Amino acid sequence: MAKSLAPKKAAGKSPQPNIDASAAPPPSRRDLISRLGLIGLGALEPVVLASLATQSPLLLIGPHGSAKSLLLERLADALGLRWRHYNAALVNFDDLVGYPLPDAQGKLRFVETPASVWGAQAVFIDEISRARLDVQNRLFPIIHERRVQGLPLPDLKHRWAAMNPPVQDDDEDNAYLGSQPLDIALSDRFALQARMPDWQGFDAAQQEAVIRAEQVPADPLAGTLWTAAIARTGELLPMVDAQWGASIARYVRILASLLGAAGLQLSARRAGMVSRNLAAVHAARLSADTDARIDDSAWIAALNSMPFAAAGQKFDEGRLLACHREAWRQAAAKADDPMGRILAERDPVTRVRLALAATGLPDGELTTILTDALTGAADGARHALAEWLFESGTVARLSTVAADAVAEVYRDVACVQEVSEQVSPNGLRHRIWKTLQQRLGAEPATPLTERKGNLLASLFAANRLGAEEDVHTVLQRYVDVQSRLGTATA
Repeated sequence: MAKSLAPKKAAGKSPQPNIDASAAPPPSRRDLISRLGLIGLGALEPVVLASLATQSPLLLIGPHGSAKSLLLERLADALGLRWRHYNAALVNFDDLVGYPLPDAQGKLRFVETPASVWGAQAVFIDEISRARLDVQNRLFPIIHERRVQGLPLPDLKHRWAAMNPPVQDDDEDNAYLGSQPLDIALSDRFALQARMPDWQGFDAAQQEAVIRAEQVPADPLAGTLWTAAIARTGELLPMVDAQWGASIARYVRILASLLGAAGLQLSARRAGMVSRNLAAVHAARLSADTDARIDDSAWIAALNSMPFAAAGQKFDEGRLLACHREAWRQAAAKADDPMGRILAERDPVTRVRLALAATGLPDGELTTILTDALTGAADGARHALAEWLFESGTVARLSTVAADAVAEVYRDVACVQEVSEQVSPNGLRHRIWKTLQQRLGAEPATPLTERKGNLLASLFAANRLGAEEDVHTVLQRYVDVQSRLGTATA
């Protein structure tokens, strides 16, 4: 793995200088998940513990028979939670809320049943990928807001779900045909999305125990140990954030940029989740091992935070690992070296200029910096930057994927855009178009005006101009960045 961002270990001193070494050590424990009587799932421990400590929604993805349900059921029982288990493929809304009944004042209330969600501390939604779309829509506020029918669920802490790998268009022969990709809004609410370990990776004794279907009883101390580990993780979390928060944010930003260049886009919300998950996973690992390395925690968090599997997208773990290693290497750069100054610079245009001025910067690192800058720049600024990268020949130093991304943006300004759309008179789209025409009509006929027209037409067609003032804002950014780069078109 790449070197850790943790401060260097001084002789005779704790490797975690910002962690209170005088605090009581964590209780002696072996693998917490094995304490639940489960075999071969130890790799999931920091992920599950991070979810419990932060009360972040957790989604388990794996084939049938991989102990998804058993893990969550035994965990809920060990912690003494009031919990509900719903099969999303079969559940009706009345099963969740009880039966509606008008009260004496004519207001609607719900008659609770033993299975209704009211009063639950944990909810486990099994087979969530087999739920009808209307059921998914009703599950959404429970998972996202801890509300149902607009009413709060004040006792609800933990939201868990499980699913088989969803159908992918090019692999229907080997798919669970009833398991469909989750609605993107619903899937994005599960902060942690863990794939169950493949039993083929178990050692011989574990495999034979699975084959013999051995029933391993849960340890009577499991609940006590899990509760202590959750509390300790919560105590360590603010310390982890204080010590490594800035490094984590830098790592996640670079990782998102590298994944984007590889065709795997992370939303801003998901990037924030990855950052929070990383801190929580590291705190969870520190709760058992004070020498846990944060770069290893970063890999565990990245692997179990990606939204692609639940959405039915092809996902190459090897590509993610390569992006993780490169992102961590770059994030570990010292602030006083050229790469450190480049990565610390927030303005994307300045970051590009620093990168190009740095001597001996490898093309791979330049690709990362330029791709990140292009992704982070706003409309107008991004187009001026792509225009300069393409016309200066700098694009030749980029990877094929990154060069294609630059060309795609450059095309918006370099190529004439045809727009054909029926708009309502005096509607917003009509007003934006009229503003566009008036702005360009007031400028002399020059190559720059033509490119401005191409830019605005492409953004209008893509519905990226949300108000009349956006026309002026985009053009101002475009001209400003051109001026900063010294590429203003005559």
